Amino acid sequence: MSIPPPAAPVTEVPLLDAAAARAGDERAVAAGGSWAGLMERAAGHLARGVVAAGGHGYGLKVAILVGKGNNGGDGWAAARRLRSLGAAAWVVAVPGVDAETSSEAADNRQRWLDAGGRTSSGVDDLDAALGWADVAVDALLGTGIDGAPRGDIGVAARALLAARARGTTVVACDIPSGVSSDDGSAPEGAVRADLTVTFGAWKRGLLLHPGAAHAGRVVVGELGAAYDPPAGDWRALTAVGAAPARLGPDSDKRRRGVVKIVAGSVGAGGAAVLCARGALAAGAGLLTLATPAHVQRVIVPVIPPAMTEPLAHAGEAISPKGAAQLGLDGVDVVAAGPGLTPGEGTYALARRLLAKAPRVVLDADALNVFRDDPSELADHAGDLVLTPHERELARVGGGSSGEEAWAHRVERVPALAAEYGATIVAKGPGTIVAAPDGRVWVCATGSPALGSGGTGDVLTGVIAAAVARADDVPLAVARAVWWHGLAGELAGAGNAGYADADDLVAALPGALARARAWADAGVAYPFVPDPQAIRAADVGIPTSGSRIARSRGTGGRP
Repeated sequence: MSIPPPAAPVTEVPLLDAAAARAGDERAVAAGGSWAGLMERAAGHLARGVVAAGGHGYGLKVAILVGKGNNGGDGWAAARRLRSLGAAAWVVAVPGVDAETSSEAADNRQRWLDAGGRTSSGVDDLDAALGWADVAVDALLGTGIDGAPRGDIGVAARALLAARARGTTVVACDIPSGVSSDDGSAPEGAVRADLTVTFGAWKRGLLLHPGAAHAGRVVVGELGAAYDPPAGDWRALTAVGAAPARLGPDSDKRRRGVVKIVAGSVGAGGAAVLCARGALAAGAGLLTLATPAHVQRVIVPVIPPAMTEPLAHAGEAISPKGAAQLGLDGVDVVAAGPGLTPGEGTYALARRLLAKAPRVVLDADALNVFRDDPSELADHAGDLVLTPHERELARVGGGSSGEEAWAHRVERVPALAAEYGATIVAKGPGTIVAAPDGRVWVCATGSPALGSGGTGDVLTGVIAAAVARADDVPLAVARAVWWHGLAGELAGAGNAGYADADDLVAALPGALARARAWADAGVAYPFVPDPQAIRAADVGIPTSGSRIARSRGTGGRP
């Protein structure tokens, strides 16, 4: 008997949009499966998730709110599965028990009715069913439908929100109703779940915010080997994929990367210090901080590991002469922007870096100086990384305002990355990293602790250190964002979720160490089993074929 080789470690998790998820279902059926078989498998995952979320099977009271699509069919089938596990199920058919639906959903509905399963038709018994239940299931709308739930479905969604506010555990089938699978948008009235049992693979909207905050914890129920959605460009790194590379015995300071940071002005020297500290904590081998001369005198004693380079200045900020003075020989990457001020000097600096530096990271005012003509960003000699928050994203062509740019980031950020030939980090909850070649990563780590001043300056330094000697710059950027997010989680832990940029820098070495340890152990954090969230073992339910993970319920804006 041959021994199968060990499974390859999971470095990335694919993220599907609604079309890809549907295509995966269709391929599974074309390969010899059936729609009925997929529904039965999904219902099994849903029932196990419900029982695990409730903490027990026998005696558990479950209200299942079903719509007229296949999502509702999963709910009808899960009711039968729950009964076999000892739970009591009450199905509320929101569109009515006679609503037209697929043959598979209709068959599962009839099987439940024939068995005498407790059922209500319409919305009249919603309050009674939800008041009776320990766990409520949202099987109203599926992955192919988003937007604010309307009509009776909207009434049911609001009833689920009210029940959850009263303490009822809510489990969503595939995706919370109203949340977009494609972009994570969640209009008012969208369901909020404590647990989402999704099928086949992660949907993009379960990691993108605000959808991630509506999803709660996420279980991926596998649909079999024949489920084969088309390969897409969207993914999320695991700890295995994000782990820092091991240092070889010959890893001297230059092999670890020569980084130059251009930052700071009068009143904003702290931004320069934080950026430099972020780069050093993330492993930069040799760091020089270039800053206006009158700022340099103050910074020298603050960061002993860094060299400093004084630049000519005009008033508080760097001057065009200072930009021309900047040395670039032997530098692997230059990061510019934190603490600079907009003006002729900053513009001259940014233009010179685009033309001369081998790798450039532009942040803050080094990015804002292109607001009048962002197309200039496409003219660069080396690798370019841009790190806008939502307002800066709008200024470089992402939209008419920060809010509008953020709402449309899913389509616009990859398009801008291709247009400018740059890797773009759209900072915020569920940060997006888009590469010029079409690859996109959604960061699965992060914390509200990152929502404090200076954390974005730290990120700029971390990115610079990561890309200094990287073979794949966009992937290195995605890893840096992942490290920064995990450090935010660690910084906020034990402090009620609050932290400042100094706390973040202090947490970075531990974040890198944890990522390396998890990778060595083959742990795909944050996509890992969590027995506190899903206690299937406590009730004797097999969990083979399911992956349990933390979704980003909250996130911070660097």
